[in-house]
Formats: sequence, structure tokens, C-alpha cells
Amino acid sequence: MRSVGIMVLFPPVSQDMVGYRTYNPSYYQITENMSRCRLGRLGELSKEDPYFVLAALIAREEIAIRRCIKDTRKTLPKKYKARSELKFKQSDYRGKRRILQCIANTDNDIVYVLLRKDRRALLAPYLRAEPQVLYTDLYRHLLQEVIAGYEVKGELEVVIDRFLYGYARKQFDDSLSDGLRQSLNIFHMDSRQCPCLQAVDFIAGAIARRYRDDDDIYYNKIKHKIIIASEFQ
Repeated sequence: MRSVGIMVLFPPVSQDMVGYRTYNPSYYQITENMSRCRLGRLGELSKEDPYFVLAALIAREEIAIRRCIKDTRKTLPKKYKARSELKFKQSDYRGKRRILQCIANTDNDIVYVLLRKDRRALLAPYLRAEPQVLYTDLYRHLLQEVIAGYEVKGELEVVIDRFLYGYARKQFDDSLSDGLRQSLNIFHMDSRQCPCLQAVDFIAGAIARRYRDDDDIYYNKIKHKIIIASEFQ
């Protein structure tokens, strides 16, 4: 299973509505984690790599999320503390459980989009394209769900885990902005310097494990925070 995360940081809530929360149309920030992510073989549903998950954290408490990573790191064995960042795949049960439970106790929401890699007709146009083309469409799909569901009208600041450079980065940024028809400020950062990116990696990992292994042990800790679950079509 390959998975990736996005974090969407919003300003304070202005009012509640059924199913979602509405925000003042002012300033918004989106942080997404694409580091070391691969879509693998498209057009096939393999046992090792059957789906692609793109998850997002709708965050109103950025400081609380940072604290989840910081406080959990203090309790980990030395071999984990020495690492430059915490990753779901590289963590033990105790670390995963503590971080996910901590995230679940904050005032934040989770949304995600699922791609089934055996959808040959759907994926045919992407087979000969650069990987970032499908990446861009997946991110656009999820962000459209967020923009519509939360009635976002203000500017979006997008912080992406650094993986593209030069012209490829500019092409990705332009395509994402044009496709959404939304004002975006996009920055590319290193997840090692951003605890919030590390936290959302745990969210994506927990959701991915549910689909790949039919294992809800981590997913159940955050499922009550999931507001949007969509399939890429």
C-alpha cells in the first residue's frame, strides 16, 4: 500500500453546520506530504500495492499536532529518538498508537481519497504520463472535496513536502492552481522540519493499512474524526 498525507490548516471556526464546519473566507493553509511516495504499477490490483491513499488533516489546532509529535518522541526508545523524523512505517505499535490517539483527541478533522489501481479504464490516460500528472489530479480531487465541503472562499497556502525541483515543480504548482480555480500560495518544505507533516503521515498510514490488510487497529483510533471519504473516479 502506498499512501500520502495532506494537512489543511484553517483559522478559527465561525459557525457549525450539519456534517461540516464553515469558516470565514480569509486565510487558509494546506500542508501536504508527498515525500518518497510512489504510485507503483497502475492497472493492476496486486496484493502488495492494491490501493493509493491520499489523506488530509483539517487542522484547527496546529500547536496541538506539533505537541503530539514532540511529546511522543520523548517517550520512544533511543533508536527512534535518533531519527530525523517520525514515520508511520518505521514506528512500532506503541509509537503509532500514541500519535494517532493524540491526534484523535485534538479539534481536527480527517478527509481522504482512495485510488483503486485496478481501474484500468480510469488510469489508462496516465500510464504514459509523468507521475506528477496523476498526483496533481488526486490532490485536486481531494482539495475540491475540502473546498466544497467546508465552503472555502479564501486564499489557500499550500505547503508540500519537498520532492520536485525546477520546472517540474513550477508545472505542478501551476497545474494544481489552474485546475482548482482557487488562489493558492504553494511552498515546498522538508518534512523533517515540520512535525505536522509527520503527524499526517501516521493518518495516511493508518487508513492505508485498513484497506491493504483489512486491519482496523490503527484506523479505529481516528475513524470518528473522518469527515470525507472519497474514491477517485
